Amino acid sequence: MVAARLENLHTQVAEEENKMTQKKREPFNAGDFSSRKLMELVSGEREGDRLLLDQEALDAVVSELASRRHYLRELRDRGLLAPRAS
Repeated sequence: MVAARLENLHTQVAEEENKMTQKKREPFNAGDFSSRKLMELVSGEREGDRLLLDQEALDAVVSELASRRHYLRELRDRGLLAPRAS
C-alpha cells in the first residue's frame, strides 16, 4: 500500500516537472536572429551548432534566409535551396 502511494507520488512529481519544462521551452523563431547567425547555424561554423537544429528548425532557417534574400548562393551550394530556374 505504501509502495503504491510512493509510486503514485513519484509519477505525479515527474508529470509536474515535465509540464514545467515544456512551459519554459520557447519555440524556435528564425526571425529573431540575424542573417549571419542563421547562416552560422546552417553551416555549423561554430562547433556543434548545426547538430542542435532539428529538421523543422533547419527548414525555418532556410525559409527565413530565402525570404530575406540573403545567402542564397550558399544555401543552393549546400543543397538546401532549389537551384535557380534558367
